[in-house]
Amino acid sequence: MTHRLFGKIQLLSGVFKASTLSFVAIFAFAIYDFILPLFVEGESDNFAVVGIIISLVYVASLLSEVPIGLAVDKYGRIRVLIAAMSALGALGILYFFSNGAIQLAVLSLLAGVISVAFWVPSTVLVRDFSPRKMLAQSEGVYLTITQLGWIAGPIIAGLVSTEFSDKHNFLIFAFLMFAAVGAAFLIFRGKDVRKFRKMEKEHEHQSRIKLLMLSFVKYMKLHKHATPLYILSLIAYMWISLEWAFIALTGIKTFGFSETVVGILVGAMMAIEGMLYLTSGYLMDKVGTKYIMTSGYFLLFTSSYFIFLAQTPAAFLFAVLMAAGATSWILPGTESLLTKIVPANMMGEMTSVFDTSKDFGLIIGPLVGGIIANQFGNPQAAFGMIFVSAAAACLFSGYIFWQDKSYR
Repeated sequence: MTHRLFGKIQLLSGVFKASTLSFVAIFAFAIYDFILPLFVEGESDNFAVVGIIISLVYVASLLSEVPIGLAVDKYGRIRVLIAAMSALGALGILYFFSNGAIQLAVLSLLAGVISVAFWVPSTVLVRDFSPRKMLAQSEGVYLTITQLGWIAGPIIAGLVSTEFSDKHNFLIFAFLMFAAVGAAFLIFRGKDVRKFRKMEKEHEHQSRIKLLMLSFVKYMKLHKHATPLYILSLIAYMWISLEWAFIALTGIKTFGFSETVVGILVGAMMAIEGMLYLTSGYLMDKVGTKYIMTSGYFLLFTSSYFIFLAQTPAAFLFAVLMAAGATSWILPGTESLLTKIVPANMMGEMTSVFDTSKDFGLIIGPLVGGIIANQFGNPQAAFGMIFVSAAAACLFSGYIFWQDKSYR
C-alpha cells in the first residue's frame, strides 16, 4: 500500500512542481479578483460599471489566448510564465496609484493580456506532466494545491480592506507575483530546466501565429466532443465570474456584511471547493467523468436558485456554501476531457483556444450580471442567469456525454 502511494507521488512529481509555483501566483490572483469589483464599485457606485470593467479584463484575455498559446509552444512554458508574472507584479503597483474608472479600464485591459501569459503555460505544464491514466486525478492535485491560494486570498484581502483600504491589496498582489518569479527560479533550475526544455522542444510545432478564427476551426474539428466541452466550460465560468464579482457585493449591499466577513465567506467557499477536488478527480477516473460532471451542473442549478431567492443572511450563506461544491465536480472533468482529445504537439494552441470559453464565460457573467443587478438595484438579481444556464448545462452534459460509451 505504501509502495503504491509512493509510486503515485513519483508519477505526479511534475504536477506537484507546477502546482506549487502556480499556488503563489494564484494567491495573488485571488486577492486581485476579490478586491477589483469592490474597488471599482467604490469608485463608480454603479453595478453596470463594475461588470463592464471586470469584463474588459477577459475581453483582452480572449483576444490574446491563441497568439500567446502559440508563443508558449514556440518559446517554452517557463520563459513565458516568468515574463508574465514579472509584468503582473509591475501592474499591481500601477493599480495602487490608479484613480477613476478610465484608468482602471486601461489597466484591466493590460491585466487581461498579461494574465493569459500566466494561465496558458501554467495549465499546459500540468497537462505535460499528467500521466495518461491519471488525468482527472492530476487535475485534482493541481486544483487542490492552488485552491489554497484561492482560500487565503479573499480572507487576506478582506482584512486588509477593513484595516487599511481596498487599494493596499494591489501592493500585496505585486509582492506575491514577484515572489512567484523567485519561486520559479528555485523550482525550475539545473537538471529540471533541461528536462522541461526538452519536453517543450518535443511538444513544439512549427506553425506561425495564425488568425484567431483558423485556430478556432482547427479546435472544433479536433473531436466530436470539442464543441460541447467548450459550451460546458463557458457556462461553468459564467458562475465563477459571478461568484467572485457579486457574492461579496451581495453580502455587503444586500445583507450588511463587512468586508472582513465577505472575505471569510469567499475563503470558505474556496475551502469547500479545495476539499472536494481530489475526491472528485478520483471518482471521475474510477466511476466516470460524465456522471460527476453532470451532477456538478445539477448542484449548481439548485444552489444558485436558492442564492437568487434568499431573503435572510442565513439562507444566503447556506446557498452560497452549497454552490461552492459545484465547481469541484465540474472543472476536473472539463479539463481532463480536454487533455484526452488534444494531441501533445498541439497542447499549447488548443489549450489557448479552449481557454477562450473561460474568457467568454468571464465576460458574459459580470457584464450581463452587472446590467441585471443595475436594473433591479440589487446585486443578488445577477444570479438569476446562473440557475437558468446551469439547468441547460445539466441537460446538455447528460445528453451529449452519457450516450457515448467511450466515457464511463
